[in-house]
Amino acid sequence: MTTVAPSRPTVHPTTRPFGSSIRAESIKFWSLRSNRILVALAILFVPLNAVLLSVSLGQRAESPDPRMRISSVDPVAYLDSVLWLQLLIAVIAVLAVTSESGGRIGASFLAVPTRLPILGAKVIVVGLVSFGIGVVGAAAGQLLPHLLLSGTGVAFAADPADMLRGAISSGAYLGLIAAISLAVAVVAGNLIVALLVPLALYTIVPSVIASFGESSGAGSPGTSPRSPDVRPSPQRRTPAGSTARRASSS
Repeated sequence: MTTVAPSRPTVHPTTRPFGSSIRAESIKFWSLRSNRILVALAILFVPLNAVLLSVSLGQRAESPDPRMRISSVDPVAYLDSVLWLQLLIAVIAVLAVTSESGGRIGASFLAVPTRLPILGAKVIVVGLVSFGIGVVGAAAGQLLPHLLLSGTGVAFAADPADMLRGAISSGAYLGLIAAISLAVAVVAGNLIVALLVPLALYTIVPSVIASFGESSGAGSPGTSPRSPDVRPSPQRRTPAGSTARRASSS
């Protein structure tokens, strides 16, 4: 009597639509509590810096020393904190890749056998999140001074078109930073290296390039945060002061 062993069905890898990969990466990204905390901190970063800057300018406007008073402030000054925010965006992008290290990413490759759709979905998800952080944070950071500087004597004249352009530009810049940091994390494959390379690229390299520009006599703009573009209040000369100066000169 012969026994026929049952044959196992052949399992063929299935190709899922790219939209399913994006949805899966979005679920994985928002399911981590650390990602939700980092995104919340990133959204609040620029508005909180705008509040601190506005309070500081309001206090200087009330100073009895005319040299400390500020007559106006450029709205672009409230977007300088985006250059610090890029470091936090780099951390979020790196963790989106390295959090699946140690074999856990194999579950994703079971659903999507090829690597490129998963990496492309990660870039889209993290890039869109970073873009939203930049747009919301920059918009709030430019709108808050209207409320905080009213009645302080500090002029804050902002064109709505320029504010919208600044918000979209900030979001696009942070989205690009996220894509570059994610690519570095994929190539490095190590959490420490993946964090050190973007941080050095965004902080040390621009400073070195700027130092070479200053030594050659032509300063080149770097990506380090600059001081707010504020204009001191003009000091009026009194007739008594001018008379005293003429008397002393004679």
